[in-house]
Amino acid sequence: MAFQPPTHFGEQDMKGKPWRTLLMFALLSPLFLSPALGKESAPVVAAPAPVMEQGALDLVKKMSAKLAATPAFLVRTRSSTEAPGGTGQFLTFFTESVVAVQRPNKLSAEIRGDAPPFDFYFNGEKMTAYEPTHKLYATTDAPKTLDELVPFAAKTAGILLPFADVLYSDPYAVLTQDLTSAFYAGYSVIRGARCEHVALAAPGIEGQIWIDAKTDLPCLIAGTLTQVQGAPRFTVEFYDWKLKPELPDKLFTFAKPEGAAPMDFRALTGAGR
Repeated sequence: MAFQPPTHFGEQDMKGKPWRTLLMFALLSPLFLSPALGKESAPVVAAPAPVMEQGALDLVKKMSAKLAATPAFLVRTRSSTEAPGGTGQFLTFFTESVVAVQRPNKLSAEIRGDAPPFDFYFNGEKMTAYEPTHKLYATTDAPKTLDELVPFAAKTAGILLPFADVLYSDPYAVLTQDLTSAFYAGYSVIRGARCEHVALAAPGIEGQIWIDAKTDLPCLIAGTLTQVQGAPRFTVEFYDWKLKPELPDKLFTFAKPEGAAPMDFRALTGAGR
């Protein structure tokens, strides 16, 4: 999911191109359709006969079980989004994140890329977003678990995190919700590792997951939003996994820098636009 900064962040840099930042962040959410993603729908095309292979589902289930059984982890992600820009030509935007998770209720993320940077903190009590360039932050009381956090952040603050699928206590249930098709598509070598390739489809999205054959961890998630105008595409690569990190509690709690100014979440993220 993705953070939608207001267009007044870095106005001089983005003058004349506010859609660039807003578009990029609006479309970073893997296998998750936000209600905020445009109201125009692409023409409906007859779908091929669905395929539901148990072997493909078993691979996704193993990945889910591995993630669910991992109490804490650090991972780096690299996200790309391809979507039609102001002229209709497809443009590609990139975001990189460093993500720390401690189940069931702690998350911190440093997100950088083709739009204003931001840091995110959640500790089971408070949710905070901080934009370091202009020293602006927003904070609010939050739900008690990561499962509750993902929809809460999207609804309350317009924050959609691109790595959300690895946060859930049961990723399998989320990834296979309303599933209409699943099949094994072979394997790819990603960063030197054999990654099993699974294709999934559900109403509004055609998704793909590459799963490390040795570790059962996700290598890459990709998707096409078939019911959004222009059918934008995204990928989220996961790498440099650390499954037994030392994560101090202070990592998940926002410490206000000197001179930082508070803002309302809706204003900070531009979700009220």
